[in-house]
Amino acid sequence: GATPVARHHADLAYLQLTALKHLAPSSDFVIGVPGHFERADLSLLLGLTDAASIPVKALIDPGVLLASKALSTTPNLLYLDVGLHAVTLTTVRQGAQLQRSGCIMAHNAGYLNLIDRLANYAASALVRKSRFDPLQHASTEQQLFQQLLQPNQPLASLGQGLISLHHEGVQYDVQLPETDLRAAAAELVPDVVKAIQAASNGPAEVLLSHRAQRLPGLIDSLSLIPGLVTQRLTSASLLEAFTALAPELTANGTHNQLIYSLANPAQATATATEQLSTGHSITHIVQQGIAVEIKAFSETTADEFGLILDAVTGQWQLAPGNLSIALNGQSVTEPCLLKAGDAILAGNQTFLFIQVR
Repeated sequence: GATPVARHHADLAYLQLTALKHLAPSSDFVIGVPGHFERADLSLLLGLTDAASIPVKALIDPGVLLASKALSTTPNLLYLDVGLHAVTLTTVRQGAQLQRSGCIMAHNAGYLNLIDRLANYAASALVRKSRFDPLQHASTEQQLFQQLLQPNQPLASLGQGLISLHHEGVQYDVQLPETDLRAAAAELVPDVVKAIQAASNGPAEVLLSHRAQRLPGLIDSLSLIPGLVTQRLTSASLLEAFTALAPELTANGTHNQLIYSLANPAQATATATEQLSTGHSITHIVQQGIAVEIKAFSETTADEFGLILDAVTGQWQLAPGNLSIALNGQSVTEPCLLKAGDAILAGNQTFLFIQVR
């Protein structure tokens, strides 16, 4: 609700922006904006940043920024994200440029609606079990909503795990079954799947934000769509993509740019790779913006990653190791040759193979 300091959402946004300004008082800002923001929303945001004395180099669509890191070869690249109030699906067309071609609301309800349903399921279960209704007490209601969201478990489905509430010295425990989790998302997930099918228009790859991955039953439903490849992002993916492109985004003196397209590094990498000889094409591996010589990297992580140097051809191979690894979005089940531009996902970490001459 409203307070004397934050009367409405604009006041709250202004307070958040001023807090960021205090953290970096001398910096220019690049702001990732939700894909469904319209011109009026963007104008309001720029008005708030101006009031907060924040110099904005650019507003950028997160889907385009993340597409630059995905190194996908599919012509249709989709980015799915979930906010508190909506599910958004961004379409990025691939060519020499990564061009955002559109963004739709795949569902007009987000986390809040889902958590509200889960809270009611949990409350009903506790009433049946202990004749205690956590929604009748402010403290236990807050505990319930906080534990349903589970911010400390960013890869768990919403509502998954044991919920423990404390009231007047008594602990009340409840664990929602999978049927309740999926029932809560029964209207949301089918709409999202239909939106992805409609936007795919043939073979496509969808980038799933860490928030989207938490929708109960979504990943299982997407696995049934023929020709659809999914790439699971982490909570750090957006920062990693921005860090890689920060020099380019902040290079010129222009301010208040609206960025819906970027140069496609996958295309540039493919062109450069074609010009390289097949021998010794990889020299370094990049993790979180830091390049390490691949020989040094392989010596410390050979067992986990299964990196092997073929003494005859001089090419690096990737064999299934102890870690579950995806190469360019595909599971690794047998040894395969690596080339500059390949990317592997191991756990929650992404590694990019490059050549430094």
